[in-house]
Amino acid sequence: MKKEKLYHQIAHACLQVLKTPKAESKEQVKAVYDAIDLAFQSQFALLSSELEDCKQRLQQIENLDETEHNLQDAQQIARQDNAKH
Repeated sequence: MKKEKLYHQIAHACLQVLKTPKAESKEQVKAVYDAIDLAFQSQFALLSSELEDCKQRLQQIENLDETEHNLQDAQQIARQDNAKH
């Protein structure tokens, strides 16, 4: 996921909170912090998922039998796009 999209999603979460009227500015500040935290957690989960996918593909490449597989087989595994986001 591109940096611009990540920042946009976090900014959007903050703006949604700021649109909601709050009784006190302390509550609104806390709500913005909570929105930022939630957005970061969501993005971290996506990055963690991508990392796990990459680790699995590297493991598949490592386990290829060189007598049965060639460079193209490894490249095919490396190019798989299993991202779900």
